[in-house]
Amino acid sequence: MRNIASRDEYVPQHGSRYKTKGTSSRGLAGARIRVRKIAAIGMLTSAVIILGITVKTYASERTVRPDASTVQLQNEKVSKSKASADQALSTADLKTRLSKADFNDIPSGDTVRTFSLVDNKTPALEDESLASLQDALCRAQELGDVGVVFYDLSSGRGVTYNADVEVYGASSYKALYALYICETLVESGRVSLDGPLATYGGCSMGWQTVRDLIENAVANSDNDSFIALRAAFDHDGYEDWIANLGVDDETALNPMSDFPTYCPRTSARLWREMSEYLSMDTETSQWLSGLLASTSRSFIRDGIADDQVLVRNKAGWISEDGYYSTCDAGLIDIDGRTYVMSVMTSMPSSDRSSEVTAAIAKALFDTRAALA
Repeated sequence: MRNIASRDEYVPQHGSRYKTKGTSSRGLAGARIRVRKIAAIGMLTSAVIILGITVKTYASERTVRPDASTVQLQNEKVSKSKASADQALSTADLKTRLSKADFNDIPSGDTVRTFSLVDNKTPALEDESLASLQDALCRAQELGDVGVVFYDLSSGRGVTYNADVEVYGASSYKALYALYICETLVESGRVSLDGPLATYGGCSMGWQTVRDLIENAVANSDNDSFIALRAAFDHDGYEDWIANLGVDDETALNPMSDFPTYCPRTSARLWREMSEYLSMDTETSQWLSGLLASTSRSFIRDGIADDQVLVRNKAGWISEDGYYSTCDAGLIDIDGRTYVMSVMTSMPSSDRSSEVTAAIAKALFDTRAALA
């Protein structure tokens, strides 16, 4: 490339083809014009380059700089994420508190009362719901003692009346004893459902399998099957199981009686344990769940009378040899929520007692909206 020196710097040399001597003024003027054109072109090129860089930078800034709507959308997403996280923490906290719920906090007494096992937010019943429940309870009191506990497993809130009244439980306890066998003995591998009872020391009905005996006791309420199971398995950890669940066997449950006398508070505690076991989703727990859903008699199911509601229960009834009882307890599932219900009465078994117990179950069920 040629070096273009200024006129002041140019010094002619011998032999150079650039000679100032004899050069016309027109030639000098042309040289000046060419220099100016070159300089102008250079400046124009630099301006274009600078302008291109500026435009590119501005475009980049526009691309990464969010507008107001984008910022709002991002803020909403963050807010929703925080809300979901808070809800998850709240749900986990509630489950923790429910798992540690003290059933001794359920109030007692001969008035209808509401409660919460996890906080101080005691629910309030609608006047109509309260009146229906009180009416059904009064009808039962004409025939015997009565006590109830009904609560929402999701919220820990419930309603109760005479939670500590002790009633002969009759066959209502058969499902809870089946829970003990399945949860403690079968799941641990100590007992096989398909093994003959004689394998485990059962003398009465020893030729039948454990599975058959539990099915007959729970679904069909067979007394002989239940008594045979107790004879075989009472000494394999039953008393420890009861104690670990916080049941006071001296005042609420006699573990040495085939058909114990106990109260709605204890019944609710044990059915909560039933709910936790059935949620394990093992082969044995689901089999037991199916038995409870197909019991031959249920005053709760009769009272609710809704095919869309899943009722897993065990009822008890008797009116002979000085024993009087009409009871029912179990788990009720509807709209993704599970409720524990226990209705225990000393009403003699009869059609009227069955109707009254069903009416109590219906009245309790109708309070569920207030317990959410």
